[in-house]
Amino acid sequence: MPTQRLVPFLVVATLLVLPSVSGCGNDGDRDDLPMFTSGDQGSGTADETGGNDMGDGDQTGDGDQTGDGDPTGDGDPTGDGDPSGDGDPSGDGDGDNACLTDPGDAGTSCGQDAGNKGPIAVGETLTDLPVGGIDPIDNGIGNEAEDWYRFDFLLDANNPRPMAGTPTISFAVNQGGDYRFEVYRDCGAQAYGQGLAAEFGIDAPPLLEWSFSDLDPGGLEQAEYLENVFWPTTVWVRVVRTQNPGSCSNYQLQVSR
Repeated sequence: MPTQRLVPFLVVATLLVLPSVSGCGNDGDRDDLPMFTSGDQGSGTADETGGNDMGDGDQTGDGDQTGDGDPTGDGDPTGDGDPSGDGDPSGDGDGDNACLTDPGDAGTSCGQDAGNKGPIAVGETLTDLPVGGIDPIDNGIGNEAEDWYRFDFLLDANNPRPMAGTPTISFAVNQGGDYRFEVYRDCGAQAYGQGLAAEFGIDAPPLLEWSFSDLDPGGLEQAEYLENVFWPTTVWVRVVRTQNPGSCSNYQLQVSR
């Protein structure tokens, strides 16, 4: 009897294939896009040291006894939680701007260690990825209006193909629907290259969701399984803003397998 060989296919939207790659890139108004989804003035002289009538050193009555612009004396003149006014409330040098991605949380270009989030095991879900934000609209790779992340979906002897899980990337938070992402096998490679979105290839739009899966053909046939699409051992994800530039909207990725 001839040996049966199962060939994985690729899928978009609701079609089942082996392996399947899917995503949601709906821009909201088209049905034909692929589904990849700061007193009282004192005049007295009772305070010989130059204070007001109350002798408390507050000549203007504004609560600022020292005249240094900090009424509470807590080192934060504006009361906005950022004493230095440099946009870094914690003073740790990482920015802490709630509207923008912390430089320590994601890469500003592909290959940077800040974006490496490590391996994801079969059955694992990353739900604590950093909350980010990008100010301008996507202006092309290498122009800094982008955040980069790396995720590894490693194969091992206990979880070989086609039982290696379903790598899935989506948005846990996408305020205003302002963000989309692209998936790369390596820095310098084409978006969705080598079968990451075979239905559309490099013409696939930025996505709301992406997944890659092999359909298990059963134990008796697994040895004859034909791997004609490379497993996404490592992927780089480029997040960009696609609308509402300058708005303080945030995003957060979620990754599972």
